[in-house]
Amino acid sequence: MRNSKAMGVFSTFLAALVLSSCGGGMSSSGAAQSQMGSVFTVGTDAPLPSVVSCEINVMGVTLNNGTTNVPVLTTQQVVDFARLSGLHQLLDLNAVPTGTYSSATVTLASPVIGFIDTTKTPPVVNTINGTLTTSTVTVNFKQPFVLNNADMVGLRMEFDLRQSLQTDSTGQVTGMVNPTFHMQLLDAANSEVSIDDFYAGVVSVSGPTTFLVQGPKGRQWTVQVSDSTVMDDADTPISAYTIDTIVEISGQLDPVSKNIDASEIEVVSTDGFFLRGLLTSVRPPAGAPATQVDLFVRVELPDITGLSDGQIETLNLNGSEVYRIGHINLPITTLLFNNSALAAGQVVSVGGKLVTTNGVPTLTPHRVVLRRQGQAGTWVPGSTNIVSGNIGSFQLNDDSTAGILLPNPLTVLTTNQTTFINLSGLSALSGTQALPIRVVGFILIDPATGQPVMVARAVEELTAD
Repeated sequence: MRNSKAMGVFSTFLAALVLSSCGGGMSSSGAAQSQMGSVFTVGTDAPLPSVVSCEINVMGVTLNNGTTNVPVLTTQQVVDFARLSGLHQLLDLNAVPTGTYSSATVTLASPVIGFIDTTKTPPVVNTINGTLTTSTVTVNFKQPFVLNNADMVGLRMEFDLRQSLQTDSTGQVTGMVNPTFHMQLLDAANSEVSIDDFYAGVVSVSGPTTFLVQGPKGRQWTVQVSDSTVMDDADTPISAYTIDTIVEISGQLDPVSKNIDASEIEVVSTDGFFLRGLLTSVRPPAGAPATQVDLFVRVELPDITGLSDGQIETLNLNGSEVYRIGHINLPITTLLFNNSALAAGQVVSVGGKLVTTNGVPTLTPHRVVLRRQGQAGTWVPGSTNIVSGNIGSFQLNDDSTAGILLPNPLTVLTTNQTTFINLSGLSALSGTQALPIRVVGFILIDPATGQPVMVARAVEELTAD
């Protein structure tokens, strides 16, 4: 299998986290030389049509202060940059000396590119072993960043998929990869470096508000729950967590304890396996109860014989599964998302029972959860319809990863709860010039048309760095 699967996490932002080991253990002698701050790394991508995976071995990431290079990712990771488009992922934790940092360097190897071939029915995913034009990329920060003692900051590392993957005159990917990154250091409280898509297996429960999970590369993290933490699965309290429980965690790293302060926790599997990925085919299509789906697998827990990330897995459904919309703990969601409302282009997670007989695994889905996803492209001039405030809709010329599977243009619905980034609101989508934007939200079926639409959680105008 190409991807490491040590209870990993994935989504639309990559995050390699580097935290301080300073505190009560620091001796007074040589304190000036030993002062440490905390740095963690997050990433995202600018997508490319039909490309569903771009796996690159990230050999290391360093911060540079002009005289020395400080590693902030010490264990190499295979990262699928094509699945990153607006969410955050936690990778690692290391100490970083205080100082003024002016740039970051990432070292890469062994790219593998996967793309959807819709000329086949059902669609298939083909892969190309890519060639790097350079294995080391250094990006200078707009302004030097001063890391003080006990600070915690995040290194946001954006991989520009569109600029990095070279195409020929017909728009076909050639396999040449000219890695292009945008990087910046941000305060840990900045939403651009929060954690909102971390999957991990429960190791132990130490109390009603604290439990231990195993994340990437086998690293263990303590998760702290407070009264404000949203528990998306009221039927499975923390006291009921077992070693078979797999959870998704959103939140931030605590600068003192280095624990994950959870803002939201969702149980994604309780009895065997967890898969997350992109639906490439639904049979029969939306409007009738689906009995079979093809899932392009991006996350797999645990390692399953004969199944690997980057492949399409066919799953059988019988209607007994629990259907939910992630991060929305309301019974009414079953009216919006169920086995008759599945569509190619949706990002979902599937949990269920894993039984292996004579080395052959059998997967029985028990729950299917619709996940947030990022779609990017350009706003269609003249398409904005304002009902009241930020309630309304617009159309998106969708040229992102899943765009080839979705209607184009894609209708986007907004509410007064939609966050607008670099935009004053829905009314800012106006004029005659197409604006580059990214939308993060849910793909749902419009019952009036039977077609997929996107309900926006965030709409961001993409601006040049």
